[in-house]
This record gives sequence, C-alpha cells and structure tokens, in this order.
Amino acid sequence: MFRFENKYIINNLQIEELKHRLAPLAALDPILSGRKFYSIRSLYFDDYSDICLNQVINGVSKRVKYRIRFYNFNEDYIILEKKYKINNMTKKISCQITKEKALDIINNRNLNISKENPKLLNEFYLKLRCDGFKPKIIIDYDRIPYVYDAGTVRITIDHNISCSYDIKNFFKKDILRIPIMEKGYSILEIKYTGFMPDFIKYCIQIKGLELSSYSKYRSGRLALKNYIGGCL
Repeated sequence: MFRFENKYIINNLQIEELKHRLAPLAALDPILSGRKFYSIRSLYFDDYSDICLNQVINGVSKRVKYRIRFYNFNEDYIILEKKYKINNMTKKISCQITKEKALDIINNRNLNISKENPKLLNEFYLKLRCDGFKPKIIIDYDRIPYVYDAGTVRITIDHNISCSYDIKNFFKKDILRIPIMEKGYSILEIKYTGFMPDFIKYCIQIKGLELSSYSKYRSGRLALKNYIGGCL
C-alpha cells in the first residue's frame, strides 16, 4: 500500500514547538523502549550511471531505490529494502537478510539466485549482476518517532544526519562520518495512509516550516563529492 510522505527541514526551535504541540495528541513509538531515539544506518546502491541519484536530482516523479538497513547497530535484524516513490507517495518492500549475505552483497560475491531466496533478494541479485548496481554510500541518523493510529500516521524527526564512504566497514559502529545538514537542523517526515488528521495539520503550522523534497541519499552523495572531490 502506498502512503503519503511529506518532508520538512526543521530547526531546533521549531522542533521544541512541535514536541510541545504533539505531547497531548500523539505518543512516542513504543519501539523506543525508554530511549530518546533510535539509530538507523543504511547502505544505498546505484548503477554505473547513477540512475537513482540522477532521478532524484532531476525530480523524476516515479523512481525506486534499494538499500540495506539495520537499527541501533543490531546485527541480528538486517533488512534489504526496495522503496518506491511516486510524487509524494511511497511504498516499501523488504526482506530480512543475514549479516553474511549483506557482506557478500557488499563484496560482490556469492550472488546466487535460488528459489530458496526471498523474491526481493533474487531481484536485487539481478540488479547487482546484470545492471551494475553496487554500494555507493552509508547514511546514518538518529530518529525520534511519534505514532497516531487514526490515518496510520507516523511522525519522525531525523537528526545527526551524516554520511560515509567507508562501505567495507558498514557494520563497524565507529567510522568516519561527514555531516550532511547544517548544525541545528533536522528532517521532519510525516507519513500517513488515507488522510491527515486536522491536529497534524495544526501541529505543522509553525512559522517558517515549508514542504521540502529533501533526499538524504542525494545530500549525502553531494556531501561526499565536496569532501573528497571528483565524481559523485
């Protein structure tokens, strides 16, 4: 099922105002288990011509991205994810993979198509073997998530967004990270299915807050270009 996804660049002062407005209306996601946030690390893939990156840069309305992702550096739960985007609507298909399979993908080895594999994994192997897809960049960030059942609304604030080219050390916690966003700014994402409740519309009526087409992948690739020079 496709969901609406709206993004905003938000500063620290606006975040505090948003939290104040959300407090009586939406709950922090129980997945936090008492933590203030959880960490996400993603490894993005693209082909030899950077088709995914160029589609984002050129504002192509219908596009797909592939990534490997894990949370809080927990190597027991790693997912391969395919994200569809059509205008401001998104859909995700994912399957769980082992650390061993993830390392095989990173190192371009043992990419064996099999009926025992999840369908998505076989599809991704074809992308790697036939379409020249390979790992391009690591994106790290911390997320504060809120949930509201009506309209299946999920509100997230992503901060400490950084990138790295140290792909071989994807599972190592301490790697060189290059900040993507200016200090004091984060990304607010609002995802919902069907409708956006009026209280959400009220909550985001904060002075200076405007819709954005921000892409962590695009921003990370450009940040790496500025850091190391040469090709994206």
